Amino acid sequence: MNNKTLKNVLTALILFIAVSVSAQEKTINILAINDMHAYLDRIPQFGAVVDSLKTLYPNMLIVSSGDNRTGNPFNDMYPEPSRPMTELMNEIGFSISILGNHEFDANVSGLKKQVERSKFPYICSNISLPDSMGLKFDPYKIFEVDSVKIGFLGIIQLGARNIPDCHPDKVKNVRFTPVVETIDKYADVVRKQCDIEILLSHIGYEDDIKMAEKFPMFDAILGGHSHTKVENNTVKNGVIITQSVNKVKYCTLVQFTVLDGKVIKKTSKLIDIDHFSKKSEKLENMVAEFSKNPELQKKITTLEKPVKGLDNFGCLMTDGQAFGSNCQIAIQNGGGVRYDYHDAGDFTVKDALMLDPFGNLMVTFKISGKQILDIIKECKQNDEGVEPFVSGMTYKMIVDKNDETKVISVEGFLLNGKKIKPKKIYSLAANSYTVSISSLAKLDGVETTKTSCDCMREYLSTKPSFDYSTTTRTTIIRQ
Repeated sequence: MNNKTLKNVLTALILFIAVSVSAQEKTINILAINDMHAYLDRIPQFGAVVDSLKTLYPNMLIVSSGDNRTGNPFNDMYPEPSRPMTELMNEIGFSISILGNHEFDANVSGLKKQVERSKFPYICSNISLPDSMGLKFDPYKIFEVDSVKIGFLGIIQLGARNIPDCHPDKVKNVRFTPVVETIDKYADVVRKQCDIEILLSHIGYEDDIKMAEKFPMFDAILGGHSHTKVENNTVKNGVIITQSVNKVKYCTLVQFTVLDGKVIKKTSKLIDIDHFSKKSEKLENMVAEFSKNPELQKKITTLEKPVKGLDNFGCLMTDGQAFGSNCQIAIQNGGGVRYDYHDAGDFTVKDALMLDPFGNLMVTFKISGKQILDIIKECKQNDEGVEPFVSGMTYKMIVDKNDETKVISVEGFLLNGKKIKPKKIYSLAANSYTVSISSLAKLDGVETTKTSCDCMREYLSTKPSFDYSTTTRTTIIRQ
């Protein structure tokens, strides 16, 4: 074989090897979770799930779709708020997180500390903070795993006031841009730089579907905010969509098969964390250390029967607010009731703070019956269609069956059955968040020094036991 022939053979062999390598299928593994809300109790099990998967997929990325904090007083009332959850996420090895609306619950200054403590980046494309706050977020982040580039674009939901669902005072001087407008600005930019493009979303499942319809260039939307259990392999317009409830009950393993820089297959599988039999010993020890707060374990009262509904707990909370504020009526926005089940038995300080974790101060008003009914309507419309809960009255609300945020009418009654009179003046209590999403914000109220949770604890401590298992004061009619 002469030199020329040998050279041709070697060239052909090199080309064959290059083609074979470039044509090799590669699998990218991403573990997604959302709305953990600092539910420390299940973190050791989640850590064990991660450890098990990492033995199979050592390069697996771990991502959060926001709301990592708020919901557990061991985390939220720690001397350095949210340090427990952040350190646990660092130990687990999170790769990235989007901002959720509850990331702002400790103000921007608290968020800054949380971000600085994190060993993983937070991203968000539709937020803009002034330089004076000393905090910036990249709109997207690109990882490279096994020569495959994975791009994450982050987006956060905006409510009726064009801010995330948090107290307006928490995001003063922070600017947010509309979701669709922002995704439209960045989607193609990210797409050109990566093989897999993912929208890391905290906008809710229904809006994730809309984004999949409008932006089919995404390979996946890993979502949060609505606490939806999205089943395996849910695909809309070619885009795989995930969401795994909340409070570390589930996570989702998403797998992409890539060939020559193109995704040729993608799957998602829900993983049950709550019933996972193993726990990470190291994380279990960390949780135990973070949970050393005897004050939170103190008993307030006894629940005589299990409480099984948001409306039952809403009545309990508003009864406390009316009692602690010395008002005839109280109104609580529905989204502020943070769990819907508690066993019969001891109800502790921890339970109260998990039910109402936000620290909103109570505000009192002297207002007309018509204004009260208007506020009930506004709360329904401005709190993502969740009806508010009340004390000292009941109400009947008629809503559009095709759009429950459209309220047709509200009729109110005192507990003695008499109608709320439009012109009569009543004393009303509401927490500062409920005030902020209604026309109460325009009225002259008296801000107290008590939080809504303080009022609830004060009320519950007046009796050795309570039964709220059947208490409800709202009637919703769809027509």
